[in-house]
Formats: sequence, structure tokens, C-alpha cells
Amino acid sequence: MDNKILGQAFQYLLDSLLYQQTGNELFDEIVYWTSFGCEILAAIGVLILILRNEPVRKRLRTQDRLIFWECMMVFALNLLQLSLVPLAYAEGKWADVAFFIAWAVNEVLYLLIVLQWLVCVDYCLYFSSDHVKRHYRKAVIPIVVIAVMDILQSLVYYAGIYKLFDNIKLLDAGQTALHLSKLFIEAGYIATAIYIVKRYSGQRREPHFLRLEAFIIPFVFGALFRFYDASFAGYGIILTYIAIKRRDNYIDFKSGLYNTRYLDYLCDHWDKKGFSDGSALLISSEGHGHALAGILTDIKVPDTFIINMGDGKFLMIAGFLRKSAFMMAEQMVIDGAAEADTPFEPRTKQMRRNKGESMKEFGARIKENCRNM
Repeated sequence: MDNKILGQAFQYLLDSLLYQQTGNELFDEIVYWTSFGCEILAAIGVLILILRNEPVRKRLRTQDRLIFWECMMVFALNLLQLSLVPLAYAEGKWADVAFFIAWAVNEVLYLLIVLQWLVCVDYCLYFSSDHVKRHYRKAVIPIVVIAVMDILQSLVYYAGIYKLFDNIKLLDAGQTALHLSKLFIEAGYIATAIYIVKRYSGQRREPHFLRLEAFIIPFVFGALFRFYDASFAGYGIILTYIAIKRRDNYIDFKSGLYNTRYLDYLCDHWDKKGFSDGSALLISSEGHGHALAGILTDIKVPDTFIINMGDGKFLMIAGFLRKSAFMMAEQMVIDGAAEADTPFEPRTKQMRRNKGESMKEFGARIKENCRNM
């Protein structure tokens, strides 16, 4: 009995993966109508996200542009999925053809959304367009593969419906193999997302505003439960933006750097993690804050966080960093200031965390020195 129930459950899951009806009329009706409702909610959700968030609506920053177009694709995917419901119940050759085309576009669009989401998360983690370009140069290849497989699957399905080929079992096996292969590719993208974020969290000491567990789950469910993939994609984007919005509480939007609240947040995080080291470089130049922010933004020092302390004062803070690295960064700031449109001479001061000193105490010492500069 138990084996029969498990077998039936597995068959239901397989049918769901293949966008097929299970034969259980009540179950199929529940799936269709709940997916219909979820898609409407997801479409409304991404529209509200855009309308209620000015940075996204106006596409002020790179991450805002990425989220905006992600929302647009998710909205289009949900509309496409909604169109599949009447097409599935419609009769006639052209209705079938339209369903096959919409089905193929749906698969490619879902993969594009996952890819765009990966790019967005990657950029939010590293804030580097060059890093993203290097990472995803060949990402178009799997999308082309998916598109070709979609066309083949639609032709196979069409041949089966209109009995253009005698061996129906072979057609069914081919259709199943193609669809599960596409699912495998999509699962690969999700596995890539897990790898990217896990590698990032292992390399850097930044607090986890973008929690992997929070927004990867909808994409996993979207890959497993194909009738709900469009709505789950929408929920994943909404959760991702909530994480980005949380980080924005610690961003100074004028300079694009972290604000003073971030220093306290970072100190608390490092104390909780038990990090025992810490280095800081204070930089000040009254009246040249905008120019100095631009110079610091262009300086790339690994695992270093730049904080706008206000009144033309900035802080570069890192874990263990060799003195020579900070001296090099200090010299780059001085050289950049000398080459500015209006040259100026910034004041700098290096600080090291004392043995046995908590990060919170080190942060208080940084603030005191910053006020006295």
C-alpha cells in the first residue's frame, strides 16, 4: 500500500515536471487554479515593488537597473503563464500551436530570469561590473541549448498529438528526456547560485544582507513544480530586493559608499564572529568630499570596506591587511587628490586594532580620531 502511494506521488511529481495532467481531476483542478492565483499575485507583487521604490523605478544604480528588468521579465513570464491556462483548454490546431510556442518561450524566459538574478546577486555581492562580465561571458550558450531543445520538444509533442509518427512510445520517451534535460540545466544554474554565494561568504567578512537561504528556495521550488515556476520566480525577486533594501539602510546614496551606521553594524558582526584583527585608514579633506569619494570608489583593495563618515571624512577598514597595502592605498588617495580637477591635499591616519581590544572598542576609537582630524 505504501509503495503504491509513493509510486502515485512520484508519478504526480513527474507529471508536474512535464506540465502534464495527472489523471486525478480534483488534483489537476487545484493545481491549475492555485497556479493561476499565484501568478496573478506574483505579477501584482513585482509591479508594486517597482511602483513603491523610487530607486528601482528610476533605475538610479546598476543594481536598481538589474532588479527593474528582472521584474519586467518576471511580469512577462507570469502573463505568459496565465495565457497557457485558456490555451490548454482551447480546441483547434492553432490553439495547440500557440500553446507549444508559449511553452517554449516560457522555458527560455525562465532561464533568462534565473541568469539575470544570478548577475544581480553577483553584482550586489562584489559591486564589480567587470567581475560579472568575466563570470557570465559564456552564459548565452545554455540559453541557446534550451531554446533548441524547446523547439525539438514542441515538434515531438506536435508529432505525437497529430500522430505524424507511428512509434508513440518513442515520442513520449524523447519528450520526457528533453524536458528533464532542460530541468537539469536549470538546476545547474541554481547550483551555480549556491556556489557563488557560498564562496563569497567564505571569502569576505561583510555581514550577510543577501542570505542565500531566504531567496534561493523559491527558485528551487520553481524548478521542481513547473506549474508554479513563474510565481515562484516573482517571490524570489521580491525576497532578493528586500535583502538589497536592508543593505540600503547602510548606504550613503550621494557617494554610493557605506554610511556611519555601517561601522557599528560591522563592528557588532565582527565581534560575534570572533575576528581578532582589524586595520583602518582615516582620510579627511574638508570641502572636497565629493572628489574624495570618487577617488576612494575607484580604489580596489580586497576585503576593505569604505565608509563615508560625513563632513569630508572617510574610513577604509579591513581585517588583517599588511601595512604596505594600506600605505599603497594611502599613496593612491594622495596621487588621486593631486590629479583632481581642483587639486587638494587630504589628511590621512593609519590605525591598528590593539591586542585584546574588541571591535566595538576599536570602532569607538576610530570615531574619536575621526572627530579630531
